[in-house]
Amino acid sequence: MKYIITFALLTQILFSAPAFPGKHTFTQPDGTVVEYQNRGDEYLHWSETKNGDIVLYNEDNARLEYATIKDGNLKPSGNRYQQSSKVKRSSASQLSKKDLETLYQLKRKERSKHIDYQTAH
Repeated sequence: MKYIITFALLTQILFSAPAFPGKHTFTQPDGTVVEYQNRGDEYLHWSETKNGDIVLYNEDNARLEYATIKDGNLKPSGNRYQQSSKVKRSSASQLSKKDLETLYQLKRKERSKHIDYQTAH
């Protein structure tokens, strides 16, 4: 039994890693090229543009959109990401670093409880 628990914990550690820090480019359906970096780790991950906007890929329409928090998770907002500083984003599409940090801490606590439960059983 001790070996199974040790194996389970080592497996968790091996699959825990920060996001790849390199820069990526993505071409929106309209031809706009967006440069971003992946952030986060196994608890929570997202993409961040060079001006600090938090964006996620929406599989439904194959584009990058501003991220929002829905039901305790990061989700695409439905608002297409636009690089121009002249574009005014709706408040629904703005996600502050403080909101993201709060969500990140929540995800870490949830994961910690899940690991504690697995180890106890």
